[in-house]
Amino acid sequence: REEFEDIVYPLVEIQGGFEKIERGKLVRTGNKLGDVKKNKAQSQALYGRYMIEDFWELFDVLEGKIDTNDNTPVNGETIDTEGNSSDDSTAASKQEEEPQQDKKSSSQLGSKITALMDIGHGIGLQVMQAGWTLDVPSRGIELMEGRHRIAEAIREGVIDELRNDPPDSTKVDLRLENLVHCVRPPPGKSERDEELRRFVLFQDKPESVQRGLVIFANNAEHVFSTRSNDKDSCDGACLDEHIAELFGNASIGGRCVTLTDIRCHLTSKDNARWYHYESFDSGVGAVSWSPVKSVAVHVLTKISDEWLCSNPNEKLQCPPSNVVNADTGRLTTECLYCGYVPLRQRQRKRRKTEIYSPES
Repeated sequence: REEFEDIVYPLVEIQGGFEKIERGKLVRTGNKLGDVKKNKAQSQALYGRYMIEDFWELFDVLEGKIDTNDNTPVNGETIDTEGNSSDDSTAASKQEEEPQQDKKSSSQLGSKITALMDIGHGIGLQVMQAGWTLDVPSRGIELMEGRHRIAEAIREGVIDELRNDPPDSTKVDLRLENLVHCVRPPPGKSERDEELRRFVLFQDKPESVQRGLVIFANNAEHVFSTRSNDKDSCDGACLDEHIAELFGNASIGGRCVTLTDIRCHLTSKDNARWYHYESFDSGVGAVSWSPVKSVAVHVLTKISDEWLCSNPNEKLQCPPSNVVNADTGRLTTECLYCGYVPLRQRQRKRRKTEIYSPES
């Protein structure tokens, strides 16, 4: 890790430092409404950076090297751990009743990371961190060409600096791609991009790699939903909903790490039997847009491929369905046997507050 920092930071300083790079046109393009012109489902792509040192800590939390079992509120959001709880009050009461060791054993944190997928990789730092320090296959996709060009330049700069003993270049794979195309057909086509879908979900890798996959998306402050989505196209689906669908198609053991909770795009908490949810505090200054605050990091772990019906009619005992439709890959939203449709978790309305922007 120290070697990575000793190489990356000087490379960035040669270009004027993070502040100059992130105020430049290559990074700023995408921050304003209308900047995204080639994607009919998205009107902007806001930029934000997770700090290198704090991303090391995120790795350590996911692999169980750091204990975060403290339930400390982060900016009004409850930091909790839950599996099949029906509501927040029930979860809270259960946490008070359960001894510490029971809460710790319910956590899904502690599994080894075997692959990383960064959706919206920006300038690529997190992909390089995972690929060259965890020594796992690490990939990223980025919509904005300028940010992708900077990421490629940093990647090549690291390889050049270590040319006498270069890192494995195949561990870091950065692509200029549109996430939507691996979920919905691109314009003018009738089918989604299956090659891109396999790339994102590491389906070209052994099952052992897929089971330790971490899908990371910096979707803080709803930048993958209400603040960037064009509701008049692409079935009105936002990027968070597409990420939720990809998570449902991941192998058991796969994890999805986000900075905005995406459970509103999954089945309700009553039906959260195929995934496990927990969250933890990023620590103060972990993100570029909120240097004096912490943010909540949300972790979903897939624990089953079975979707269980929760019809309140006790006389019905429906067989389990698949979490996703085998033909379409879409998430199951109703029971195939009785037609019962469980309510989804409501998404809390975002307060209108002044947020950080590179221009401010």
